[in-house]
Amino acid sequence: MKHTRKSSGGFRVSFSLAAVVYLLLGLLMIVAPNTSRRLLCTLVGMGIMAYGLLSIVPFVMSRGEKRFSFDLLIGVCALAFGLFSLINRTFLMDFLFTALGVVVCVTSVCSISRVLNLRYFGFARWWAPLCANIATLVIALCVIFFPGFFGNMLMMAMGIILVVEAVSDLISIHYLGRFSDRVTVTYNVED
Repeated sequence: MKHTRKSSGGFRVSFSLAAVVYLLLGLLMIVAPNTSRRLLCTLVGMGIMAYGLLSIVPFVMSRGEKRFSFDLLIGVCALAFGLFSLINRTFLMDFLFTALGVVVCVTSVCSISRVLNLRYFGFARWWAPLCANIATLVIALCVIFFPGFFGNMLMMAMGIILVVEAVSDLISIHYLGRFSDRVTVTYNVED
């Protein structure tokens, strides 16, 4: 026995909903990057606090049977770090950007010393990588001393990426939906 039916358009609703959420989140990150950073720091701080509590609870539940455990130390440190991140919401993002800036500074200084060795050995275009490494060092120093500014720029860049992806998804879903409306599926059902 043969049955024919139109292909399901149910995928459109779920994928369209996800694309709209991405679009709204991206617009929020573009329009209010500082608020987005604080929200992200709040969520990460709450996650770190939850991890800390989950590490402390087994020790408390043992009612003193366990003496001291490394999990307890990690739990207390995570709880304190998460609580501090919630009190000072921009701390976590600024800390991450500063750490990233320090790492890039160190690698830039090492690269500059290698480029100067190229000059010593007579490499003709030694100045090109030197200029690139100095520019990288300057950007890294700016990230260290102005992490909030670069944090907002990163949030806005991520927001633009989310908006572009959401619009692309909505267009794709629209055209795939139109195509799937014209497709019929035929299948055999055996008794």
